[in-house]
Amino acid sequence: MIIDTHCHLIDQAFAADVDAVIQRSIDADVQKIVLACCDETEFPQIIRLCRRYADFLFPSIGIHPENMADDIDTQFKTLFSDENWTTHKGEIRAVGEIGLDLHWDKSRIDDQRKLLVRQICWAMEHDLPVLLHIRDAMTEFLELCRTTLATMLQSNGKRLRGILHCYSGTVEQAKESLLYGDFMFGIGGTLTYKKSTVPDVARAIGIERIVLETDAPYLAPVPHRGHRNEPAYTAVTCQALSDLFGISADEVARITTANAATLLRL
Repeated sequence: MIIDTHCHLIDQAFAADVDAVIQRSIDADVQKIVLACCDETEFPQIIRLCRRYADFLFPSIGIHPENMADDIDTQFKTLFSDENWTTHKGEIRAVGEIGLDLHWDKSRIDDQRKLLVRQICWAMEHDLPVLLHIRDAMTEFLELCRTTLATMLQSNGKRLRGILHCYSGTVEQAKESLLYGDFMFGIGGTLTYKKSTVPDVARAIGIERIVLETDAPYLAPVPHRGHRNEPAYTAVTCQALSDLFGISADEVARITTANAATLLRL
């Protein structure tokens, strides 16, 4: 049984057939799916879909760095309101998808940092893990960890926990990140790409630090690359990890599912 720890089933790509996609996931032995949230407009949609598939779909809450509003203070207060928490605290499993993204636009890096720290603080206050999107910004993220986050974590005596979603940094950066938090590494379709460095990272961190994810509808694994990704394709990644580690796919599923279930309280 497999858990997809990061998926976007409310994306327009699934508008016409989300129920069929979910059924294919169930048929492929996907046990549970966590829906990543990108902003305040997505959260109500995520809640509605998760309630339709209670105990199978689970919501997160967060603001993606590419979805920042001009007024991030108002945006934060809207999404992370007391009302939202009081109403949904029994449902929310993580704060995410949050992070830093310098792939397209570097002009608002200071706002990205401020928003990330604020969301991490909220996650820790409410004892939730984070789903971290760090794209072309691992150097900046680790610098933030060494400074602001290290000081913050030291002062409150807590340890950050979460998933480095779609990890694309180096082996050395992966190891350094573990100094600042109890992180799992989200492994999906990019593991199967011809020039991917993800296999090297996976070997270095070990199966005990890996959870499965799709990021559907994005980043479909080979042989589905170039087409819409689906949670059912976690089985492809599971088999790729089986080949990489020389253990059975059932064992990969058992370990990664246990990792996800413990971290996300599923």
